[in-house]
Amino acid sequence: MITKQEISGKWKTVTGAVKEKYGQITDDELSQVEGDTEQLVGLIQQKTGQGREQIEAFLHETCEQCESSFSHLSGVASSYAESASDSVREGYEQVARRAREGYEHSAETVAQRPMESVVVALGVGLVTGIAIGLAIAGRQAHEPTWRERWAR
Repeated sequence: MITKQEISGKWKTVTGAVKEKYGQITDDELSQVEGDTEQLVGLIQQKTGQGREQIEAFLHETCEQCESSFSHLSGVASSYAESASDSVREGYEQVARRAREGYEHSAETVAQRPMESVVVALGVGLVTGIAIGLAIAGRQAHEPTWRERWAR
């Protein structure tokens, strides 16, 4: 016999199969017996006149189909997750490799031309500082000069 735990976890699928096979059972009747195997079997017996063994076999088969569908979907999902994980790992390794190559190239350039590297770094820092200063100054409200205040 199918247990209450088995049927409650697959209730939507079971009710769909019951409605499909036994069209005379309504949604209201199914909601009244929700999750209770004994009441569901009794309801189907009352509406259809079928034997208890037939109904239990049908419910058991329906639950087994749910499990096989779930295990198939679970396998597909884990396959996709593994594939995505591999793609992320490959992307991370590629970025890490390029960052290492860039660092090594920079270190080599600084070692070969130390003065030029210092001048370039100073110039980049100066330009960056000016750009940030202008951006901050452009966002601030205009402060009137003493002449503008005097003229008011």
